Amino acid sequence: MWWRPLPKVPRRATRTRQRERRRSLGTLDRVSYRFVDDEPTWYWPNGERRPDPDSDDGAPTLVVDIDGVLADARHRQHYLNGRWQDWDSFFLAAGGDGLLVEQARLLETVAEDHVIALLTARSDWIDGITLTWLHEHGVRWDLLIMRCSGDYRRSTQMKQHALEQLKVRNYRPVLAIEDDPRNVTMFENNDIPCIFIPSGYHGST
Repeated sequence: MWWRPLPKVPRRATRTRQRERRRSLGTLDRVSYRFVDDEPTWYWPNGERRPDPDSDDGAPTLVVDIDGVLADARHRQHYLNGRWQDWDSFFLAAGGDGLLVEQARLLETVAEDHVIALLTARSDWIDGITLTWLHEHGVRWDLLIMRCSGDYRRSTQMKQHALEQLKVRNYRPVLAIEDDPRNVTMFENNDIPCIFIPSGYHGST
């Protein structure tokens, strides 16, 4: 055999390397973050706001998607239109997204005692692109939750898992904003009202 297969690197080691690389690049300078293997990755801006664990009511939380709700991803949809979907190129181009101003301005009107949690199915390997984009466009947010690298579950499954984590950590989701009808149904099945933004990315009109 003229080639030697590369040794398989455990996912834990891979994620640790990714975390260290992002730290060395300054990606995570402006945030606190929580990496746990096989779990969604959580980020808080400096000066983070976390719910009081002793509160009986929990922190009222608005759960907001990014792609198609805050970020205009139409310029990169062509990566997904062919027979073979190029998800890496699709996500790497996210830094060029325009801001969907109406929804961004809506977040600015949310009461100060409410937490704005951005829940996205984007993988955390583009956290630098995502955090930079949020900073450059002045988007208001208190918590960012991203899919962990290596998690290939459907968006609905990943977001259902994150929703359960929010509740355990004393966040109380009171409203969601989504562009994927499947996620709208998931939120409504959890008794959380959801505003549907018809982005057109998921066959919606």
